Amino acid sequence: MPGSSARPLLAPLVSSPALLLLACGAGHASRAVPIGGTGLVRTASSLAAVAGQGRYSLLIVTTSEATFAAREPGRSLVYFSGTDVNTRWDAGVPYRLAAAKGWLLKAAGGELLVNRGYPDNFVADVGDPAYQRAWLGNVLRFLRAHGDDGVFIDDVLRDLLPLAGAEAAKYPTQQAWAAAQLSFLAAVGPALRAHGYYVLVNASGYIPGDQASDDGRSTAAWWRQLAPYVSGLLNEYYQQVSDGSDATRSAGGAWNQNWDGWQRLVETAQSLGKDFVGIAYGPSSDTQRMSYAKASFLLDWNGGGGAFIYEPEDHDANPWNPAWTANIGRPAAPKQRVGNGWLRRYSAGLTLVNPNPAGSQSFDLGSSYLTPDGHTVTSITLPPTTGLILHSRRGSLRAGPSSRR
Repeated sequence: MPGSSARPLLAPLVSSPALLLLACGAGHASRAVPIGGTGLVRTASSLAAVAGQGRYSLLIVTTSEATFAAREPGRSLVYFSGTDVNTRWDAGVPYRLAAAKGWLLKAAGGELLVNRGYPDNFVADVGDPAYQRAWLGNVLRFLRAHGDDGVFIDDVLRDLLPLAGAEAAKYPTQQAWAAAQLSFLAAVGPALRAHGYYVLVNASGYIPGDQASDDGRSTAAWWRQLAPYVSGLLNEYYQQVSDGSDATRSAGGAWNQNWDGWQRLVETAQSLGKDFVGIAYGPSSDTQRMSYAKASFLLDWNGGGGAFIYEPEDHDANPWNPAWTANIGRPAAPKQRVGNGWLRRYSAGLTLVNPNPAGSQSFDLGSSYLTPDGHTVTSITLPPTTGLILHSRRGSLRAGPSSRR
């Protein structure tokens, strides 16, 4: 249905404690300084098996990889979820403890609520102060023991219905669930940050039937409520339709377009003083899809701690590709409109986006640039719904910013 998410949020992708999201980089052996702004996702693989850890400015890993990630120079975040309680691995509170304490929510008919596509994930009572204290205590002990920089909290949802297929009996309305979710973040977020830890949340504002969910307004409103409690805000399916197709968004007013509205989430997070992180999905060979999303991210990125992450649908594939991983330095000017498209100059390159669904757009670049495949261009024409990242011809770049907290 329009605006819905057939694939649930990031947590259900975890089939074992091997999930890891790695933002920014390539080249572990060189121990290079981390590069800001470029990300990648890896599932069902150990961190040791992925090359280039030393150049990632952000690593998000499950508990089994936390010690390894903490040794890397980038910011290491450990995957947890307040909403989900998994029967096989610890998402913050172990299943046996949650079940024994009555912290698993039920539907109006008395049945336990579960993630619709992932029956190992039960829905926790995020509004229960005792659950919040237990979650916080467990997570703090884990971070202290393993030396990581913070947490990634999945499934911070404004409405429970898309995840569980029903509202909870204890929180029978969307508003009641949102208040419970906010109380959880208010209890754990500032406490973690007070101990020096970074808090990144995968936060969706989607509400079924709400037109504001189609153009990002609902998520932006949700982020404004969450912002006081977190360090960064993550948009899954960045510039994509989250209905299972992962189709690319374009400019236009249809529910599956609204490129402009979803692009404003980058500015929304940064205007609130928070990092923006975006994740897009697609085949590892789809250079058009990956460059379009990364080029869109670069149009509004502030050069700080945020990142774009490309997750191949073939999860074992290497997601690194120069079409989207080019290091073009730091933002050098605001984005500018060029016909139907956009251009933004960086210290060592530029980013181009044409979100128009029907017409091509030509760009006069003003000087010579290198395409990802090494061709020199002074002008270029982008087909509809495409993007491109171009390198300047001024030689090598130093790595970008990388703050650990």
